[in-house]
Amino acid sequence: MKMKRVFRSKKAFSAVIASLILMLLAVAAGVVVYAYVMGWIGGATGHNTGQYGELSLDTAYANATTKMITAHVRNVGGKLVTSNAAYVNDSNVTSTEAVEIVPNAVASISINATTPGLTKNTTYQVKIACTDGTILTFSVTAK
Repeated sequence: MKMKRVFRSKKAFSAVIASLILMLLAVAAGVVVYAYVMGWIGGATGHNTGQYGELSLDTAYANATTKMITAHVRNVGGKLVTSNAAYVNDSNVTSTEAVEIVPNAVASISINATTPGLTKNTTYQVKIACTDGTILTFSVTAK
């Protein structure tokens, strides 16, 4: 009999306090999810404009007679890039000179492809690498 009175005299939280605690937990969980998602989205899509190099190819021409590939390359990134290596079908070849390409400008890069040689009507994979790690890859058919 005494036990029944002890349990009867204990009161639980009121409905208002219980609701406030549940709201606080929901808000805290929402903040954690928001921080995680914003960090993930920012890392997946963001990059510092102006802090990286990016090249795009305007035109390319391969002359099988002179064994030269000429590429007109545009710097669409936000910083100066300098080409320092060229590869034709994964073979390292010598570019005539290192070419600096300023942002929003086009530069002509001449690649001497005498080492692998060029055959008329054959398509070659060309890769231009820059000192900052920027790489441009394209295909060109020798004429």
